[in-house]
Amino acid sequence: MSIQNVFSWSKSRDEQFQECQRKYYYDKYASWGGWDKSAAKITRLAYVYKNLKNRWAWKGETVHHVIEYVLKSLRANQPLSLEGALHNLNTTMRADFRSSKDKKYFEDPKRNRGLFEHEYNRPITDAVWKEFHDSAAECVKNFYNSTLYKELEKDDKSSWLMIEDLEEFDLDGIKIYVKLDFARKKDGIIEIYDWKTGKTDGDTSLQMGTYSLYAMQKWKVPLEAVKTYIFNVAGSVAIAENRLISQKELEETKAFIIKSAQGMKELLLDAPHNIPKPAHAFQYTLNTRLCDFCNFYKICEKYNP
Repeated sequence: MSIQNVFSWSKSRDEQFQECQRKYYYDKYASWGGWDKSAAKITRLAYVYKNLKNRWAWKGETVHHVIEYVLKSLRANQPLSLEGALHNLNTTMRADFRSSKDKKYFEDPKRNRGLFEHEYNRPITDAVWKEFHDSAAECVKNFYNSTLYKELEKDDKSSWLMIEDLEEFDLDGIKIYVKLDFARKKDGIIEIYDWKTGKTDGDTSLQMGTYSLYAMQKWKVPLEAVKTYIFNVAGSVAIAENRLISQKELEETKAFIIKSAQGMKELLLDAPHNIPKPAHAFQYTLNTRLCDFCNFYKICEKYNP
C-alpha cells in the first residue's frame, strides 16, 4: 500500500507558503516519493534539497534533540550530567558536519545530515562554524543552569505529558500538526514549553494559539487551564516567559488557520486527494533576496529554465 500525500496544516507550512509558493510546491509536492532512490531525478533532487538545513536551523534542531534526550533521561530516572549532554551535542554536530561536507546526504537524506552551506558552497570560515557550535553548547549549559531544569529534576515525572511528540488534531476538517517541545500538568494547569535558540522578537500568538487549541482538544480543558511558555535558552539567563493566550487570540488563531488552509487548497487540482495544480500555478516570491538562501535554487525553474 503506497503512502498517501495527505493535506495538512502547520505553522511552518504556512510560513513557507507565504514566503514563496514555488518553494512550497517543491517541498510539499515535487519531492514526494523522492525517498525512493529509483525515483525520477528531479523528484529525488527535490527530496534531497527538502532535507537540507542551514546552520541556524541545524543548531536549533540539534539543541532541541539534546534537551529532548536530557528530559527523557530524567523521566526514566537516569539523569544525564551536563558533561554527558555536551558530549552528546559535540558528537552529533561533528558527525553531522563531516557527513554533510562529504555530501553523504545524497545517499540517504534522512540519516545523513545535509547542510545548505555545503551544498551551495558558501564560504563559511572555520571560526564561524566553531561559533555556531559554541553557541549551541551555551544553549545546553543555560538550560541546565535554569530554574526550570532544577525544578524538573525534583518534579513528579508522572505529571509530564509530552516531550517532542509530533501530534495532530482537527479544526474545521483541517488536519493540523503540532510538535510540543515539552508539556506537563502542574496544579491542574497544562503547561506547554517551547524552546528557542535565537531571537524571539516576533509575534508568537499564532504558534501558542495553535498549541492551546491542541491542548484544549487533547486534554478536554478550557483555555484558562492552559499556559504556554516561550523559553529562550540562547540568552545569558534562560527564563520562561509566560505567553498566556486570550480568547480573542484563540479565535484569531482559528480564523487564520482556516484562511491559510483555504489559500493552499486553492492551488490544488483535486483537493480531496491533495493533488496540486501544475508547478506554474505556484508563484515565485517577489523578494528575490530570499532566493539566495533557498534549498531548491538548483532546481528552481526561475533560475534553471
